[in-house]
Amino acid sequence: MNTFMDKLRAREFTGSAITIEQTLSRQSAYTPYIVSYVSDGLKIYAAMNVPDGNGPFPVIILNHGYFNASSFSTGDGTKTMADILARNGYLTLASDYRGHGKSEDDGQGSRGHRPEYAIDVLNLIASVKNLDKVSPDRIGMWGHSMGGEVGLRVAEVTNELKAIVLWAPTTTRSSDNAFGRRNQPVSSSNPVSDNSSPMNYLQYISTPISLHQGLVDTEVKPEFTKKLNEALKNEGKSIEYFEYPDQDHNFRNLGWDEISRRTLTFFDKYLKDANN
Repeated sequence: MNTFMDKLRAREFTGSAITIEQTLSRQSAYTPYIVSYVSDGLKIYAAMNVPDGNGPFPVIILNHGYFNASSFSTGDGTKTMADILARNGYLTLASDYRGHGKSEDDGQGSRGHRPEYAIDVLNLIASVKNLDKVSPDRIGMWGHSMGGEVGLRVAEVTNELKAIVLWAPTTTRSSDNAFGRRNQPVSSSNPVSDNSSPMNYLQYISTPISLHQGLVDTEVKPEFTKKLNEALKNEGKSIEYFEYPDQDHNFRNLGWDEISRRTLTFFDKYLKDANN
């Protein structure tokens, strides 16, 4: 079967230069920028935070969740986590994805969860080597909601990531999340029936994963994240899983302190420990 994921796994991603488009107001421990790069011939914008100092810095790619593409601004959905990471010595990059904000579109529209967003992230990863002050062999990834789905696809294609953190990830484009139900026809109640679902390609993941789910989440059903955890364990993958009994989809109920601490600890273990 020649599915989207089969084609994606057969591709090469060479990356491009990362161009500084705008230097934003300096923060106490880092400088934020708006940058651009090329993916499938499209100009894609991204947010970048560069810590103070000479580096070389480990890199975290951040994948935002669902937003209305036309009203999206670079950095939406990732700013808070990017700030925490940059203050702790990580260079961060967060792609808009094609069709979002000022980023060019491919003419196919940007409604719902498009698997092509993974292409834009894979091209961003391949572009990291063109930056100064980075350790291109120390790259991690963070994704929330739809960004977690993007992260799973990316991890099923590349082995260049050293650690992945997923917060309440969607695992298909329809049945297991409110975003899919709002934006696309529901084709099945089975989360692994869709050939584009990352649930069908977990065997290709080689990167340790930290998985987090709020149990009062009404956007992504907790039962599907639990199934993802079990599926990864059954595949023999390196996985840690945390549940948050009183937290919603965005971990707003005082959940940020704990989940961000665990996220930072996980990245430090795999990206800053000299033995890894």
